[in-house]
Amino acid sequence: MAGEETLVHINRLVLENFKSYGRRKITLNLTKGLTVISGPNGCGKSNISDAVQFVIGQLRSKNIRSEKLAGVIFSGTKEGHKTAPHAKVTLILDNSKEPKQIPIATDEVHISRKVYQDGRSEYLLNGSRITRGEIIDTLAICGISIDGYNVIRQGEIANFASMSPLQIRNLFEEIAGIAAYDEKKEKAQKNLDDARTKLRIATVRLEESMKNLTRLEKEKEDALRYQELKVRIKNTEAKLIHARIREMKERIGEITTNIDSLKEAQTNAETTIENIETAIKSYDDLLTEAKAKVKDATTQSFNTLSKEIEGLTKELSEETAKKKQISIELDALKLRKDTMENQLETIFEENSELEGYTTSTKEQIDGADVTLQKIQEELDSKRKALESSRSSEIMDQLEEIRSNTTEMNKRRSEYESQLAIYNNNMNITNSKIDEREKRVVEVAGILATFLSRKAKYLEEISEDEKLIRDLEVKVSELREELETVEKEIDDNELNVREAALNIKRIQTEIITTKKIMAEVADRDKGIKLVLNARDDKKIQGIYGTVGELCKTHPKYSVALNVTAGNRTDYVVVEDDEVAAKCLILVKNAKAGRINLLPLNKIKPLVINTDVKEKGIIGRAIDLVEFDKKYQKAIEFVFGQTLIVNNLDTARRIGFRHRSVTLEGDVVNPTGLMTGGFYKGKDRTRISVIVEDETQLPVLEEAFINLQEERKRLLEYRTEIAKELNEELLQQLNDIIKNRDLKQREIKITEEEIENRSEENLGIQTELEELTKEHEDIEVKIEELLTARKDVGMTLDALLEGEMKLKEELAITGVQGILGEIKTKESQQQEIGDIISNLKMEHFKITTNLEKNLIVVKDLKEQIEGIEKQEPDKEKEINGIQVVIDGLTKNLEDKKVNRDSLFDLIEQSQNEQERLEREQREFREQLEVERKQQTQNLLLIDRLVVEKTNTDKQIAELEELAVERDLPYIFAEDEVIDIEVLKEVMTGLKAELESLPEINMKAVSQFEEEQELNNELLEKRKLVEKDFEAISKAINDIESEKREKFMAVFNNISKDFNRIFGILSPDGRARLELDDTDDPFSGGVNIMANPGGKKILSMLSLSGGEKSLTALAMIFSIQRYKPAPFYIFDEIDAFLDINNVNKVATLVREMSKGTQIVIISLRAPMIAAAEKIFGVTAGEDRISQIVSVSLDEIMKIVEKTDLTSEAEVYDY
Repeated sequence: MAGEETLVHINRLVLENFKSYGRRKITLNLTKGLTVISGPNGCGKSNISDAVQFVIGQLRSKNIRSEKLAGVIFSGTKEGHKTAPHAKVTLILDNSKEPKQIPIATDEVHISRKVYQDGRSEYLLNGSRITRGEIIDTLAICGISIDGYNVIRQGEIANFASMSPLQIRNLFEEIAGIAAYDEKKEKAQKNLDDARTKLRIATVRLEESMKNLTRLEKEKEDALRYQELKVRIKNTEAKLIHARIREMKERIGEITTNIDSLKEAQTNAETTIENIETAIKSYDDLLTEAKAKVKDATTQSFNTLSKEIEGLTKELSEETAKKKQISIELDALKLRKDTMENQLETIFEENSELEGYTTSTKEQIDGADVTLQKIQEELDSKRKALESSRSSEIMDQLEEIRSNTTEMNKRRSEYESQLAIYNNNMNITNSKIDEREKRVVEVAGILATFLSRKAKYLEEISEDEKLIRDLEVKVSELREELETVEKEIDDNELNVREAALNIKRIQTEIITTKKIMAEVADRDKGIKLVLNARDDKKIQGIYGTVGELCKTHPKYSVALNVTAGNRTDYVVVEDDEVAAKCLILVKNAKAGRINLLPLNKIKPLVINTDVKEKGIIGRAIDLVEFDKKYQKAIEFVFGQTLIVNNLDTARRIGFRHRSVTLEGDVVNPTGLMTGGFYKGKDRTRISVIVEDETQLPVLEEAFINLQEERKRLLEYRTEIAKELNEELLQQLNDIIKNRDLKQREIKITEEEIENRSEENLGIQTELEELTKEHEDIEVKIEELLTARKDVGMTLDALLEGEMKLKEELAITGVQGILGEIKTKESQQQEIGDIISNLKMEHFKITTNLEKNLIVVKDLKEQIEGIEKQEPDKEKEINGIQVVIDGLTKNLEDKKVNRDSLFDLIEQSQNEQERLEREQREFREQLEVERKQQTQNLLLIDRLVVEKTNTDKQIAELEELAVERDLPYIFAEDEVIDIEVLKEVMTGLKAELESLPEINMKAVSQFEEEQELNNELLEKRKLVEKDFEAISKAINDIESEKREKFMAVFNNISKDFNRIFGILSPDGRARLELDDTDDPFSGGVNIMANPGGKKILSMLSLSGGEKSLTALAMIFSIQRYKPAPFYIFDEIDAFLDINNVNKVATLVREMSKGTQIVIISLRAPMIAAAEKIFGVTAGEDRISQIVSVSLDEIMKIVEKTDLTSEAEVYDY
């Protein structure tokens, strides 16, 4: 830029209501060279740069430091300045030099932009309104751009320093004008695409012409072949028609002969069938008789015998139980008798001992009495001697005392005797009470045993009765089951017979149908060929003829055969693709013509009517069974026909819908009526299959199952009878017998319980009496004890008196006599006590002896009673045994009769099976004859129909020969193979049909198309030449584009290294491409080593180094692409003082050839300026612009709070 003279530059910048400059017009007069605008922070310096950006067309409000475009309008202040309605900036450019750089005649060019509060903008050029685009285009002429580097905003240096290599490459492309090359290439590429399209169209048209030429050439050949084939087909058709007529006439003679033979065979078959039916009927009578025998034997005699055996078994069980019970009772009596006899023997032995004790005791008592008598005599002697003494008075007193003492002793002895008796009675009573209480316990135990036994019997009887009920239910069920089995056997016989008839009928129908189907397939080779392809799986998707795919009941076969007609020979296939394959197969084989129904193409019509109307059986489609998969094909054949009962119904509804009667009469909606006697047609008879062949194995299996079921039923009947008579009834009788026996045991047990209860009651009464007696004895003993006590006291008093008197007597000298008397009295007392004891013992023995005698008497009476019962029981047992023997013999006889009846039933069943087997053989023979008869009838029917059809065909062929003018005269003995002629005819027709539509103008059309083809060939050559030229042009553009880019890159790189060396004398810098072979595939890297450091990418430098490197790069770009003026807004803000000096020196040098305006606060930069403007803001916050000297501005700078050098350097 240095040394170059600038033509266009800014003369003045006029601000009106713009940002901080208030509601007024400010004019800034600028000159060439370096101008510095300075002032304190926030005074509005940068608004000057924003104004320049605004006026040259900047739209992005962010680039002019505003939230929105209308934000540049002065917004007023708190001090009373109002908001302006608009803002306007005018840029006056000097255009006085010739030739004028801006193509406008005036020496000054006024460019203005005005913005309103609503954001609208208007542009003026020398006072005239123009568009923003026109402003941009006008300024671009002299190198001024809103996105160029002639205006460097605040912070843009930092943004540049952070640009990626791709962004830098895009910047170089913009500088080099690569967009213009891209535009040329795009246009050339469009031309190339157009040429390619034209070439493709020319190629397509040429190919189409070639195809037309080929087609027209073949059409010409086909036309010639067509004429030749028409002639050959006519000649062959004439020969074939007359050959068929001759053959058919010969066939009519053969048919007549065959019909006569079959009618004669039919007459013979009817006679044979009649004879077989007579034999079968006779077997029916024999079978009925045999079944009746079996039934009678099983239902009457067998049941009667079973009931009699059941009754005898029950009666025998009862008698046996009765005998057993009586035997038990007899054994019990004998056991009781033996027990009593043993008890009696024991009592006899005890009595013998007691009698011995009684005699001994009596002798002792008698001896004691004698001794006591002697002592008494001695006492009397002593007392007499004592009475002779002098103290008679004392003796009298003593005598009185002795008399009283004797009386008292006697009384005491009586008391003692009575006490002994009562004590003995007490002991006897206690013994009886103990015995009775023991017996009560024994009876209670016996009662408990009997009650337990009764409860056990009752429980067992309850279980037996439950078993009896269950068995009776089972017996009843088995009898019902036996009756059911008999009925099932009868039903089975009917089912076997019916199944055999059905199998024979279906076999006959299947054989006949298959035979007819084979004949039709042989006659229609096309159908046979297609079906063989299906069976051999050569063509997938062939399902079969309509007739194969459906079936119906025999009663609808005539109606449905008439409904379908020859359409049931149509072959159903999956889709039209399969149909095409089948047609090609038939055509290649020259097998005639065939009708196909592709399921994906046919659209059947189905009537929808009320089938409940009287006389209507239903829609034909509803009377046919088929797989839903083939529904469309079946609907195509049967969908528009109603099946009705008779012709009257058909007439009533047939003119609304097509109706077919069960006899084959047809009434059409068109009014056409067809009918009469229907014999059936060989081509349609097979179409509606009456019975499905798959049913036959099922029916045969069912027939075998029925035979096996009959065998099983017969075996089951025998098993039931055996189980009923030999198991259940026997088991039931045994349980009933046991139950009755237990009931008798319960009766006996109840009698025993009653006896023991009565015994227990008697014992309780005895206990009460013994208790009362015990209480009375206790009272008596108490009284005796009291009396004895009183006697003892009296004796003590007497003894004391006696002792006193004896003392007195001792004085008198009678002491010795008294001593002797005392001794004797003492002896007398001892002997008296012994006698008393002996008498007590004698009393006890006598009492026990009497008791035993009573027991002996009672036992003898019971034994006598038992001995009387034994003969009666034995007699009763013998009588029952006689009855048992009779019942046993009768029961054995009945069982023998039952076994005989079993044998009779088995023989009758065998006879029945033999008759059924022989009858079945006759039925099979009958079916064979009927089958043959049916086949003969079918053959006669077919032959008659064939003869009629043949006559009709002869007439039709003769009429056709005349109508088509196809004469032919056979040579003498000429032999013609009709099949060969048919194949020839089929081949000719197939070839003719294979020809496409004949175009007789093909020759002229071929010549015209050939001429057109030559023209198209020339045109394609021209288009190919244009295509190659455009391709070369695109390659040239790419080469020129690369050369231009590399020129820009090299020049800027060179200047960048030089300028960086100025700014950093010890440093070096360069530009590097990511891909030197293809610069457009990568980016441009800025490499630098300021201060002699290691060379690094600009992105890796420190803040200050980045700014210095970015400035060097911007200055290099500006030098390569100079602008009329440059405005730098604080580009030195982040540089240290040394670098500011270097930049200031460089900018001053640059300003010699261009206009530079720098907004700065740095002293070196201000000192380098040629002209300085100061910007200040007063108390009203309105910016002011003044022209100041260097000293004045430096004072302002000194007052400004600048960022420290260290902070700037580390940015």
